Amino acid sequence: MVNSVRALLNGMGYKNYMLSQDLRYASFVMEENYYLNVLCFFDERETVSSDAQMDAFVTYLKEKLSYGKDKDIHFLRIICADSAYIVQRCDSRKDNEWYIDTVSSKLIVPEWSAEDFYGLRGKLEILIAESGFDMGIAETVQAEAERNQRSIERGPVAPPARKTAAVKVNRDNSAVTWLTFGLIIANVVMYIMQISGIINEDAYMLTNDIIGKPLEWYRFLTYGFLHGSTAHIVNNMIGLYATGYVMEKMSGRIVYSVVYFVSLIAAGVFSVWYHTNAGILYVSLGASGAIYGLTGGVIAGMLMLGYMRRKETVIRVILAVALLFIPTNAADGSTVDFAAHLGGFIAGFVLEGTILIIMSMLEGSKKRK
Repeated sequence: MVNSVRALLNGMGYKNYMLSQDLRYASFVMEENYYLNVLCFFDERETVSSDAQMDAFVTYLKEKLSYGKDKDIHFLRIICADSAYIVQRCDSRKDNEWYIDTVSSKLIVPEWSAEDFYGLRGKLEILIAESGFDMGIAETVQAEAERNQRSIERGPVAPPARKTAAVKVNRDNSAVTWLTFGLIIANVVMYIMQISGIINEDAYMLTNDIIGKPLEWYRFLTYGFLHGSTAHIVNNMIGLYATGYVMEKMSGRIVYSVVYFVSLIAAGVFSVWYHTNAGILYVSLGASGAIYGLTGGVIAGMLMLGYMRRKETVIRVILAVALLFIPTNAADGSTVDFAAHLGGFIAGFVLEGTILIIMSMLEGSKKRK
């Protein structure tokens, strides 16, 4: 790969991965915690490859990259050829296939293919227009690809640093989500203390008059560790595990903790404000406000990071939301506190989004220096 294109891809976090023996096929890999982005370049200017040959190269890559890894693999083929070949190739309407017209130095993205590939299109179009394109591969690039191949196949790599103002978060790569399990244990222990009479739940749950009792504002935290019934805590803990697992892996324990407890407080404040202004007497308890905060945080991360495209993640978020909407009786016979859910979700979404923006700006500032 010509140095300018290779530098572009390296700057976006891609590594030279594997080359064919004749050096006409080249691949680049960007590895994240939950997925692998793979670019396959095919030089079809001198010798035309069959679909079977291209498919064999891609299949081999998939087998090498998926071995021992539980990650989604996203592939994009980029074929470098003259205009006549590209027109002929377009007749087959292949998905996830772009073309580089090496005569006119233009990137061609068919309407039936992916419109963009994680921010690659614009950068590649500008680069090709400015400096042209050459599939010539030097020996140094081949050696680098071999080194990267060994590195990637040994195991997970750290999230790549990007030259753009990309967000860099301290993700949790451990097998166990310790913070999530810790919160689950804390909630279960508190519930056992509740039903055994060790603690007086009336002194720790939220009520309408809490705003007028500054010395008891600790309840904006403690109410989130109390539950009204076994069904109530079971639903909430399943929801906490479903979204907490994703959040802890995605953003790390520090951001996770901040989002959880700020969302818990925000959910309580919004719930008290809403019920008081609506003239509704109520009590509030349960971790669902905080869990909705985690859900909002996960969704913000998915939107801003282009992250977590695994079906498993979507299922976890849907499961958490569904469980939290199942009516479960609280201490006074009331059911779902939708105000707390809404307040927690908004707080988690805004807070996670703000954290990611700030981290992106700081990362971009460091890169510019």
